[in-house]
Amino acid sequence: MKKKKIIQIISFLAALSLILSACGGGSNGSGNGSTTPGNSGAAGAKGEQIQLTFSHYYLEEERPTSAEMDSYMTLVEEWEANNPNVNLVQSVMSQADYSTKIQAQAAVNEIPDIFFLKGSWVSNFANNDLLMPINDYLDQYEHKDQFRKGVFDAATRDGNIYGIPNQLSITSVVFYNEQMWKEIGYDRFPDNWEDIYKAAEKFNEKGISAIALGNKDKWPAESSILSTMGDRFTGTDWTNSIIARDGSAKFTDPEFVSALDQMQNIAANKVFNPDFNIISNAQAEEYYAQGKAAATIDGHWALSYLLSNASEEVLSQTKVAILPPVDGGKGDNNTISGGAGWYVALNKNLEGAKLDAAMDFLFSTAGYDFSRVYAEKYGMTGPSLIEGTDLTQFPQLTQDFAALTGSLTFTPIYDMLMEGSIIESMNTGLQEVLNGTKTGQELAAQLQSGQDSL
Repeated sequence: MKKKKIIQIISFLAALSLILSACGGGSNGSGNGSTTPGNSGAAGAKGEQIQLTFSHYYLEEERPTSAEMDSYMTLVEEWEANNPNVNLVQSVMSQADYSTKIQAQAAVNEIPDIFFLKGSWVSNFANNDLLMPINDYLDQYEHKDQFRKGVFDAATRDGNIYGIPNQLSITSVVFYNEQMWKEIGYDRFPDNWEDIYKAAEKFNEKGISAIALGNKDKWPAESSILSTMGDRFTGTDWTNSIIARDGSAKFTDPEFVSALDQMQNIAANKVFNPDFNIISNAQAEEYYAQGKAAATIDGHWALSYLLSNASEEVLSQTKVAILPPVDGGKGDNNTISGGAGWYVALNKNLEGAKLDAAMDFLFSTAGYDFSRVYAEKYGMTGPSLIEGTDLTQFPQLTQDFAALTGSLTFTPIYDMLMEGSIIESMNTGLQEVLNGTKTGQELAAQLQSGQDSL
């Protein structure tokens, strides 16, 4: 529908609304405004000058190497152009800085109008009455049925939905240089950890790391490796029990301790680069792109980085795989960690024209159209189902990534769904486990103590 036609319809509906109000007509069921979500231009059609504050971590300098970021910000810019009377004041910083700042703002009840919300924070924010439920608006959204099953789970508490997913995270894919592995005797990435340990010895002799890891910001080892490996040891029922805090699963269960011990074994066998706890995730991707590492275990975001920064030679040799199975685990080995875990959310105190504008922004930028742009421009999978995307128009690595991830079952991403305080403790403790200064049993006991205190 073209913008002019949209505005004509909205003007008609606005006039009709006034007539009905004069006759004693009711509300739209939400009790807050009457905007139909996702009609870009709806806020601007009213003519009232509005200011909205918006905090996020999509830095402009990172946009050229992030398909997700570019797709989302393209829609933000389109929305701003269609709503010239709305002054969208953006506060943008790195993801690490953003995570610290938004939680500090929440602690003093000074959150922005619109902001990115992580699934592991939802309980804390909701318990402090900071979040605007979107249920009634979602029910009116024309593309509601296109959202993938389960994408709202991490943003739902007591039946209230507190945000629209702005990504579908796939956090644990092995990107490996096929030629480098062939040179030491492997036709493909090994399907067992013993062979990876042997390969690491050979790569280290050549001054190359087997697997690049950048765990400076603490989350990569947990999100990209432990979330998948842990589920292989424990099974998904255990993970869901920890998330639900129903008491049937404990971090001290032997299966989870085994997962932590396995993480320590990988580091002890010098599979990672020596500075893995000092460099960032982006620097680890750079190590791989420059041939300093034969593989990296990373998420969907690495695809954009490699396509933008790796040489044609490296790209032609890059293949994708999943982590090897584990012995004696209770989980499915044909899985990777994935799902929705970041959302765009609104301040509970919004009302009137500001609420209408913010809600329209929410659905116009993080709704179905985000998944459409993400698929059409980059061949990537978003929170909504998009049919008919021709993947053959995209690079081979994109096609390989889509084929691999489309054939696997997703398991919960720890840092998207477990409580924020537990994840902070886990991520910090995991750095110590990888360094060999804390045992898996010690970290498990620490985590269970934190879980018991929630």
